Amino acid sequence: MMKEFFNLYNIFFVIGGQGISYLEFFAVLFGLTSVLLASLARSINYWIGFVYTALLFMMFLQKNLYTNMLLQPVSLGINIYGLYRWTRPRQDEKNKKNQLRITFLNNRQRVIYVFLLACIVLVWGFVLTKLHFISQAFPPARTPYLDSLVAGLMLMAQILAAQKKWECWIFWVALNIGNVILYVSAGLVFMPIVAVCYLALNIIGVFHWKKEWEKQKMLC
Repeated sequence: MMKEFFNLYNIFFVIGGQGISYLEFFAVLFGLTSVLLASLARSINYWIGFVYTALLFMMFLQKNLYTNMLLQPVSLGINIYGLYRWTRPRQDEKNKKNQLRITFLNNRQRVIYVFLLACIVLVWGFVLTKLHFISQAFPPARTPYLDSLVAGLMLMAQILAAQKKWECWIFWVALNIGNVILYVSAGLVFMPIVAVCYLALNIIGVFHWKKEWEKQKMLC
């Protein structure tokens, strides 16, 4: 029963002529729940995120998307770090709930993160162009640098979220705007809807975290 549930080809429903498996549906459900809780600054989002990461790993493995699959252990590590930081801040970092306060990057830090993003795009994009020649298990990358940009935005957003930096939502918004465009141009039906839902939650995060930061400032 469980084996069938995790089978990517066990279809749950069809939308726009495209079959959506139980695995895909529940990955989306856990993903959206995790982002909703994160947008409300709830640390429980990380526990939901652990399940989401595991589901993505299984999904990408079955789709032979090995580069995406290999990013999931990295994502898991960042999430573990984020849970630790959110729930065990230093004394000078605590909010009234004894959790990590929301903060902003300074201009120098913003430049550094943009530079790091550019490095990830260039290096990972180059690696993706060579993986097929190293091993036939990796299919040729059709859009290596676009794929690396998506991966870079995701990693930067997760790292910033782990530190409860407001700017994480800017990276998430940029990522999901790009995803909406890519999915629509690819003729997909379900995934653009999912990306729009993520984008809406990202925008909630932008405003809610700003509001929480202003409350923190008043209490200081």
